[in-house]
Amino acid sequence: MSYYTTGEIAERCQVSVRTVQFYDQKDILKPSQMSETNRRMYSEDDVKRLELIILLKHLGCSLNDIKKLLKEDSTMNTLNYILSMKEESLLREVNDKQNIIKTIKTMKQYINTHSVSPIQKLTDIERMAQASTHIRDIHKNIFITAGLISIAQYTGIISSIILKNKRPFLTVSPFVISYAIALTYYYAKKVAFVCPNCHTQFHPALNQLMLAKHTLNTRRLKCPNCHEIHYCIETPAQSS
Repeated sequence: MSYYTTGEIAERCQVSVRTVQFYDQKDILKPSQMSETNRRMYSEDDVKRLELIILLKHLGCSLNDIKKLLKEDSTMNTLNYILSMKEESLLREVNDKQNIIKTIKTMKQYINTHSVSPIQKLTDIERMAQASTHIRDIHKNIFITAGLISIAQYTGIISSIILKNKRPFLTVSPFVISYAIALTYYYAKKVAFVCPNCHTQFHPALNQLMLAKHTLNTRRLKCPNCHEIHYCIETPAQSS
């Protein structure tokens, strides 16, 4: 039967000597015998045991879990239970990490790389980031109303074409224009913007709001506080 020194079994299993010594100290991996010169000697069974320990460690098992599993009466059922518990724990951890990443990404939208705001502004930014979830409700109301306006407008146009008469189009036009104006004022009243440089929340003038370049959640505006032009982030307007 082949025997291995501490260094040899460590090399065989691709771990450090200190790892083998650590498992020895924790009574997880004991040498099969001692040499005449008092050196620890490990058998092939010990090699298999170390390989199993490494695998269980890779699966996330703690030292206490490994000790339990290496008992003679342990079965795959015991392993399945421990792995199930470990899986649930890891899934919770992954979910927590994903939520943190989501929060980081949201907050980074509010921070310009050259921002001059003091770190104390971070709590204000966090509150604005949380409030930004209500923007979806505002957008939803706008899209629904805009959809109804479009239906009325195209109904008038199609009816005028079919009937070869301008009256249907002229009839719906005042309603379409009125709804469009009301929708514009609704948006201007419900939404404010946050400067990513100084983090001032402000209401732009209506003409600036309508003419500004924009993405889905930002508009290129001049901040009234720092006077810099940035793509400012939409946020629900504070209730007066």
